[in-house]
Amino acid sequence: MARIGVSYFDIAQAAETIRHRGDEPTVDRVREELGTGSKSTIAPLLKRWKSETGNAQHDATGLPQDLLDALKALHVRVQEDADRKVDMVREEAAITVEQARAELTQLRAVLAERNGYLRELEQKLQDSEQESRSRKLALDEVQAALVKSEYQREEGSARITELRANIEELKQENRTVREHFEFFQQRIADDRQQERDQFRQVSAQLNSQVASLNDQLTFANRRITEREQKIEEQGALYAQQTAELLSTQHVLAANRAEHVALQQSMAAQQVQLREYLAEAEGMRERIATLSSSNATLAREAELQRETCHKLEAEIRQQREALTALTAAHQQVLQQKAELQGQLTQLERKASTPAPVA
Repeated sequence: MARIGVSYFDIAQAAETIRHRGDEPTVDRVREELGTGSKSTIAPLLKRWKSETGNAQHDATGLPQDLLDALKALHVRVQEDADRKVDMVREEAAITVEQARAELTQLRAVLAERNGYLRELEQKLQDSEQESRSRKLALDEVQAALVKSEYQREEGSARITELRANIEELKQENRTVREHFEFFQQRIADDRQQERDQFRQVSAQLNSQVASLNDQLTFANRRITEREQKIEEQGALYAQQTAELLSTQHVLAANRAEHVALQQSMAAQQVQLREYLAEAEGMRERIATLSSSNATLAREAELQRETCHKLEAEIRQQREALTALTAAHQQVLQQKAELQGQLTQLERKASTPAPVA
């Protein structure tokens, strides 16, 4: 529908201007001269102007009116065919551009989704790395506790060995005292048989010695009892330390199992990252295909009509958008490469065996 203000006078004035320049007034040239109006409005008004100015043209050229009418009809048909072809090319180009824009919008949405997933994956990797560091710290603490427990166990073993040596010394002293006591008893019996007269004096001395020896024996037995109690206490402490050591070993085994599970999870995430890289490569190839298709459409539009320059400008804008999208895609690939490097470093850290005490 024509805009308000386009009249027959405007069409006639524009056609005269075009003719004075030495060109043939056509619908497109008149529309370009006016800068407004539609073909459905301009065409009948231009045809009216040509019919009204036909006599002047006949007088100027000196040709028969029939010949001029035939030439005009031929010119109109050629012009209409050209206009239809141009309109068809423009419609096809507009449809292609809309399809390209729709695909670009879809690709941008997919890339935005992939970028969101990559950010989520990066956050998960950071959490996994933090958890791995925490696991490593806990493992170091467990190993330190294990070394401390081993040291206490060795110290307890040394103490038990020392106590056993002391017990053996006390037993040896007890045996020596008993041997002395038996010796003195035998000597007393011999003295009684041989020296009846000196019995009372020797008996008093021997009784005193026997009392002293009994005191020594009682003291030795008491020391043995105390040493045995200490040995029992050391044995209980050693059993408690052994139980703690076994519990620490179980915790260490559980931490190792969790570490192996974390390695498997990181391997699965690396496989998913490779799949996303392959999908991104396919998207880049589709973008390159779309760029080539747009270039072909631009060349065909240039060959059909000079008035398709606006379409070519839009295609150039699409190319620039595609270039920007390709640059953004390259940035995504770079981020993925950095993320894959971080994964590789994390796998190396995770695959390094922790020292076992």
